[in-house]
Amino acid sequence: MSKLFRSTGFVAGLMLLAVSIFAHSPAQAASAEKTNIVMTVGEMCGGCVTKITKRFDGVAGIAKVQCSIEKKSVTLIPKKDVRLSPKGVWEIMESIGKTPKKMVTPTGTFTSKPKA
Repeated sequence: MSKLFRSTGFVAGLMLLAVSIFAHSPAQAASAEKTNIVMTVGEMCGGCVTKITKRFDGVAGIAKVQCSIEKKSVTLIPKKDVRLSPKGVWEIMESIGKTPKKMVTPTGTFTSKPKA
């Protein structure tokens, strides 16, 4: 947690920590990929992958970070029974200089910062 307090994205980190827990159902378990957040960014290189992965590693609610240089995309896979905050994720990406061009979430598709 102290690592989070020292980061420049402290507020964004807090927003992401305020994940909403939703009821577990067999339908949700069968479609876990629908809980992922997939973002496309303008540019992606090995340094970007390292920076993005390092920033999201250890953030509460995130089980795995997958980056694709070829697709210029970042996929965040939440922990079981967690729904990530689209606004919190967007703000973390902004804090590391990688503002998403497009973000697909379970609650909608965004091309600008979500309001919630």
